[in-house]
Amino acid sequence: TYSVAISGCSRNEDWETGVRIFNELIEKGVVPDAALYNSAISACEKGGDSEGAVQLLEQMRAEGVRPTVQSFGAAIAACEKAGQWFKALELLGEMHRRGPRPNTITYSSAISACGVAGKWQEALRLLQEMETEGIERNTITYNAAIQACERAGEWEQATALLEQMKQDGVPADTITYNALVRACEKGGNYELAYDLMRQMQI
Repeated sequence: TYSVAISGCSRNEDWETGVRIFNELIEKGVVPDAALYNSAISACEKGGDSEGAVQLLEQMRAEGVRPTVQSFGAAIAACEKAGQWFKALELLGEMHRRGPRPNTITYSSAISACGVAGKWQEALRLLQEMETEGIERNTITYNAAIQACERAGEWEQATALLEQMKQDGVPADTITYNALVRACEKGGNYELAYDLMRQMQI
């Protein structure tokens, strides 16, 4: 199918060809369904083309095709790669207003987008919002929030998140501890950084 062909281009790092195939199909009169749109949006995500991904999302709405969680997930991930944190939050807000309901993946990408842009407070707000909305917070989610704090040098917030992970029964991994160690080193708390390195080796 067409969507498989476009997805294949994305997997082979040839995302621009995937987008070109999609546009050629439109020109030939093919009416794309959600799966085809999702493949094109995912291709844009692979290339960090947030503008293209968002345009396709808007085009879906305009053509009467209901975007799926995957549609939004890929578009938000594209915003993450492009450093477009505010647009990622706008898309998340649109999901809340019009559906579909956000999930762990879409929230994790939005948190990461905030972290890359240095918006650690927004990242923590989203993490709290997930709990309020009853959306599962996994290791990837927490890592995104901890890395947001690490980038900003907020080591106390980062270590508090580790405790929260333990309380929630979410397992920490190497990425978690590496981010925590870097956060403590930036904050000059070398004793805690050493202690965390020891914990990581247990």
